[in-house]
Order: sequence, then structure tokens, then C-alpha cells
Amino acid sequence: MILERNNRADALLLMASSFAVATTNSVIFAALGDLQDKYKFADSGLGLIAGAGFLSGFLVQLFVAPFADRGHTKRLIMAGMLIGACGSVLMATGDSLLQFVLARAVIGSSFGFVFPAVRALIAHVEPERRGERLGRLAAVELLGFVAGPLFGGLLIDPIGLRAVFLLFGAFSLVSMFTISFRSFPVLPLSTESRKPSFVLLRLPRVRIAVLLAMAIQAPVGIFDALWDRYLTDLGGGNSMVGISFALYTIPFFIFSSFGGRLADKYDPQLIAMWMMVLVVPAVTGYGAFTTLAPVVALNVFEGIAQALMYPSSAAAVAKAAPVGRASAAQGLAGASGLLMSMLLAFTTPSLYGWFGALAAFGAVGLLMSVLTVSAALMLWRLNRRERLV
Repeated sequence: MILERNNRADALLLMASSFAVATTNSVIFAALGDLQDKYKFADSGLGLIAGAGFLSGFLVQLFVAPFADRGHTKRLIMAGMLIGACGSVLMATGDSLLQFVLARAVIGSSFGFVFPAVRALIAHVEPERRGERLGRLAAVELLGFVAGPLFGGLLIDPIGLRAVFLLFGAFSLVSMFTISFRSFPVLPLSTESRKPSFVLLRLPRVRIAVLLAMAIQAPVGIFDALWDRYLTDLGGGNSMVGISFALYTIPFFIFSSFGGRLADKYDPQLIAMWMMVLVVPAVTGYGAFTTLAPVVALNVFEGIAQALMYPSSAAAVAKAAPVGRASAAQGLAGASGLLMSMLLAFTTPSLYGWFGALAAFGAVGLLMSVLTVSAALMLWRLNRRERLV
């Protein structure tokens, strides 16, 4: 009983760490439109700010996350929260596009320090229920990503942009001190633990999991760079941006544990692929409307589908990871997903400006389809080869 209580306490603190980092990273969602209006930079500047966070997160997840497999899990988590707070201060004191890009890069790197280590630990505690646990973690992460723009959007008008960034930076620091007095389990070590993350790509199931992670992360790029701008153009304000994220989160929070149990019961890679059949039309459909109501309604539908899909993707990564490479595998998948998000954050604002919303969201949906079909073909060939052996 004591061990179970300790495991629960570990899980709660780890989830709280992810929540804090998620809010610090996501508050920018509600502020991009205000920053652009105040400092008068072009639509391409939105992509630069959003993409800088993805680039730094990509590099950190690829090259720093594997250190969690070598006994440095807690150090990485605490460093990530401290870095996020520093980035928030930079954002609060910024007055030019260049400084906003730099601040976003600093904040984005905190994501790479914390998320792979936390996901690896959560999956390690109880492997037979990794999907369910990762589903709960996904719900908490998403709750953090939604709380950032929700409360940020509500606070920008009354207290101002600078105060909002400082407030979220302070929250990250408080969370860091909260976990500083507790020790966490150590991930299993192996002779492979010191090898680079990308070596894992030689494993077929890791490659499949990475492709799915890229497909799942693709919408994040356009949401980060354009969602605030798009809803504003449709007639919504800062509050509507936060409300739209909340309407996405409620069904995700309700169904994510169920999605995790599906991943534990069936092949998580297959679950993720089938759920993509629902997610792709939803993402593409955002660009087909010119009023707020149907766009916000799609948030609810996508939230349900993502809740059933996302835990399966994370569980597929955990299941494919060799002993001693848990954080490296999560970092590799996360880095690959962020690479996709970064590319779309850089490019979709220009697509939106030149050709409109349908072209921008449709391009994302098409890319998700290509990645998922590629993963499905690889899985079919792998299963066929294993049956013949």
C-alpha cells in the first residue's frame, strides 16, 4: 500500500511539472495577435515566433532528453522549469520581433527538458497500464496547454501582456521548488543508454511510432502560429481563443483515460491510425467555415478523437523503446513531432495570407494523411514479415 501511495504521489508531482511547463509554453497562443497588433510585424513574424519554440524543443529533445536514461531525470525536469521562467521574463521585457523569437526559443527548450523525462517515468512505473497512465498524463499536459491561452486571454486586457508573461514565469518557478525536495524513480540503465537518440530509428516499430508522432503533432504547428489570428479574423477576441481551447480540452480530459485503456488492450499503433481517420477531416474542416460557431463545434469533435488517439501514440513509443532508452525514445518521437510542428508553424501563416484558411488547414490535413498511410504500410509489411518467420 505504501508503494502504491508513493507511486501516486510521484505521478501527481510529475504531472504537475508537465502542467506548469505546458502553461508557460502555451500562453503565447493567446498573445500572438496582440503582439502583432502592438509591434506591427508581418504575418511571417507569427511563424518565426512559433517556429523558434519548436526548433529549440526539437534540438533539446533530440540531444538532451537521453540524459534522463543516465540517471539525471530530476535535474532535467527542474532545469526545464527554470529555463521556462527565464524565457517568460525575456518575453515580458521584449519590444521587438527578434527578442520575441529569442524568448520563444528559450521557452520552447523547457518543453524538451521536461516532457520526455516525465513520459518515460510515467510509463515505467506500471508497464501493464502504461497506456492508461499516459492517457491521464496527456490530459494534464493538454489541460496545461489550454490553461495557458485560456487564462492568458482572460488576463491580457485587464493586466497587460508583460504582467501575464511574468505571472506564468513565476508559476513555473513555484512548481520547480515544489518538486525540489522529492526524489523520483530511476529509469532502467543499459549499455545502449549512452548512444544518440537517432540510433533508435534502426528499429522498425520505433520508425512507425515516430511517423505517427509527426502526424499527431502536425496540427500543433498551425494552431500555435495561426489559431489566435484566425479566430480574431472570424470575429473572436482573446476570450474566444481561450474558450475554444477549453471546449477542445473538456472532451479530451473525459475520454483520454479510456483511450489509454484501449492502447493497453489492443495494438496502440493501430488505434492511433484508426483515430486519424476522424482527426484529419476535423483539422481540414476548420478552414472550410467563415463563422465562429462551426469552427468551435469542431473543437469538441477533434477533442474526442484526439483523446482516443494521443495516448496510443505515446504508448506505442514506450512499447517500442528498448530497455535503457525510454526517455531517448520519447525524446526522439517528441523531437520528430516538433520538427513537423515547426515546419508548419513557419509555412502555414504564409499559406493563410496568400490563399486563405482552407489552403492552410487543408495542407496540414493532407500531410497528416501521408504520414499515417506511410506508417500503416510499414506496419503491414512488418507484421507480414513477422508472421512468415
